[in-house]
Amino acid sequence: MEPLSVLRDDETRRVIIGRKASLFSREGFRGALHVGRIEEEGELFGYDVYVDALYPHVVFVAGARGSGKSYTLGVFVEELAEKNPYVGVVVIDPVGIFWSMKLPNRQKDEIRALSAWGLAPRGYENVKVFVPVGAVNDVPEGTYDAVFSLKPSMLTIEDWALTFGVDRFSPSGMLLEKVIEAVRDEKGDDYSLEDIIEKLESWEELRDKEKGFKRETIRAMLSRFYAARSWGIFSDNGTPLNEISKPGVVSVIDVSFLEENVGALVIGVLARRILQARKIATRKEAARILNVDSRGRSESDIPPTWLVIDEAHILIPSGGRKTPATDALIEYVKQGRRPGCSLLFATQQPAAIDSRVLSQLDILFVHKLVFTDDVKAVEKRMPTVLPKEYQGVFVKRLPIGVAIVGDRADTTSRAFLLRVRPRKSQHEGREIAVDMASPSPSSSPEPASEHSTELEATSAPVSAPALPEEPAEDKNAEPQNTNMPVIGRDTATPVRPQGRVPVVVTRIMEDRARNLIKSAVGGVLGRFLGGVSVEQMEMKYVPVWKAEISVFAGPREVHNSVIYVDGYHGEFIHVKDGKIVFSRGLKHIYKLPRGQQRVILFLYRNPEGATLSEIIARARVPADLAERDVKMLESARFVRYDNGKYILSMDLTLPPDPLHPIMASFERLPTAELEIKESDVISANFGKDRLKDLVSALWNGAVVKNVSVIYRPVWVAIVRKKGKPVKVVLDAVTGVLEKEIPVLGERRGEH
Repeated sequence: MEPLSVLRDDETRRVIIGRKASLFSREGFRGALHVGRIEEEGELFGYDVYVDALYPHVVFVAGARGSGKSYTLGVFVEELAEKNPYVGVVVIDPVGIFWSMKLPNRQKDEIRALSAWGLAPRGYENVKVFVPVGAVNDVPEGTYDAVFSLKPSMLTIEDWALTFGVDRFSPSGMLLEKVIEAVRDEKGDDYSLEDIIEKLESWEELRDKEKGFKRETIRAMLSRFYAARSWGIFSDNGTPLNEISKPGVVSVIDVSFLEENVGALVIGVLARRILQARKIATRKEAARILNVDSRGRSESDIPPTWLVIDEAHILIPSGGRKTPATDALIEYVKQGRRPGCSLLFATQQPAAIDSRVLSQLDILFVHKLVFTDDVKAVEKRMPTVLPKEYQGVFVKRLPIGVAIVGDRADTTSRAFLLRVRPRKSQHEGREIAVDMASPSPSSSPEPASEHSTELEATSAPVSAPALPEEPAEDKNAEPQNTNMPVIGRDTATPVRPQGRVPVVVTRIMEDRARNLIKSAVGGVLGRFLGGVSVEQMEMKYVPVWKAEISVFAGPREVHNSVIYVDGYHGEFIHVKDGKIVFSRGLKHIYKLPRGQQRVILFLYRNPEGATLSEIIARARVPADLAERDVKMLESARFVRYDNGKYILSMDLTLPPDPLHPIMASFERLPTAELEIKESDVISANFGKDRLKDLVSALWNGAVVKNVSVIYRPVWVAIVRKKGKPVKVVLDAVTGVLEKEIPVLGERRGEH
């Protein structure tokens, strides 16, 4: 490997990246951020590493969960809070962890590590935490400082359309545009949400038979705006931008209380406002220099701003998909350098980030990554020479808290290894490592830091040969935590992924999942005051069966469609209003004999009930078996006998038509081709071999042509609630709690 060449000061054993040589000769290390030390063999091992912050930058931090990614963001923010009193720092917090920067670090191992680095714990008084105006009643007062809100006029038509999930040029999109423009013409920029609703409710022109819109379209749009009332982000005035971006202040915008599409809306509006304000401020600064009248709107008087975003793949996804934040963030990185707009963003899925953003980065931090697609993505975007020793499997074996750093500046010859310095303030995004077999329920071990042990091991560098080799394919690897219980019944069927398989893209990252689980299981007290503790947490994958079907409606009329059945719940799965929804009762039906299935389905289609003779004649149940089947269903309380008729009594919600568009809606969720271990796949309670018989029983003329599998991610956690361990399953796409069952005394067959 070639020796590392970088701007350096041998007397103080410091190096700097991201800074031009001319600026370094004039300013030295002024305004630079101390982020860590060089962690590779060679002349510069142990040199402190600084990052330029006098000029705008786009800094990207990538790393798998638990690798130290969010910790690194916190180090950057601490340095900005200390070293740059003339810039504003706006932190978008999707998981509610940055409020703890107000407190000094309390982790014993990290306090020792700080001492070894010549640093000391401290909290930051210049951190100001904002929560949505509608969330103030749910948040402990000591964890926030102010509320933020938006004026409806801050949103563009595109913002509303993307947040509502409406095609911009559909009838709903045209209705949206017509109403917003009409309200804006009447009220200017001071209209409210109620003004929009009132216009939709009372404007007769919208209901004109020739030039208006269908009543269903108007009602659907009204329901969306009624829902927007509950988002908790709107007010008549909105928060002034110069209250959010202030010199020397770190403003934490906590969007963890918002649905992801609403949080993306807030971020998109904020990024757009910052960029526009800085363009105006830059023009005013230039006008003052040229002695030209520089008066203008006061909100434009904001300082150069660093925008810090975690879990960025949710906001700026790849594959041509858009969120309410996508366009604003792309414009921010493309146009922001000249007006002084910097972006620091992080993700655990770099392959899922829009390439238009990645192409603008100039400093890259790569922590440990697990999946080959993600490794290739960061290798492709490395802004400098990446030694072959640091490629491929090496990235998968990086220790926690160590990163490969690339710098686009000509003053840095190649990528190098860096150990991130310990945090001075309290980091709430840490992993909680608890051995289920060791502590008793009454014990309360101190949470382990992401950097425990690694931060103290600073006496020896990491070198490429020292890391163990990993086989290219690890599908047969043993599970990392054998104590994690397997979800499902004893009769569950193992599913073995072969090579790269389609996996629904994860949207709920671990930190947010942990908070959602605490809130769901223990309420607000559980999340903030420790009413419950998450003792184990793992990502697992549920097989979802995709069945391609043909429906024969006539001799020459054939319709093709797809349906999806969740292998864990044993129910049809579809997507409605951005949420995953399951059918009800399918898991009971598929276990019944064919005759009993026909009885159930016939009664489901005839809710008024039927006599035994009607069941025999119309449900195609053999006469010699019909009475026995009905009696067995009655004893199982699936049907009841009332006034001479058998009536369905089970909770059953099944799709009547296999060709309905909602049956194929699951494919709207973005997927990626990934390698997953067999040990991380939850065994299927509903096997694909059941599908052919079930489809033909459900719908006359329907046959299954092919069955394939897609995997959806879930978080499986062991939560201690009131001293008792509880197993929790949380959907990693929507954040919905799917199951909460006791670990001890669990009934067989329950899942």
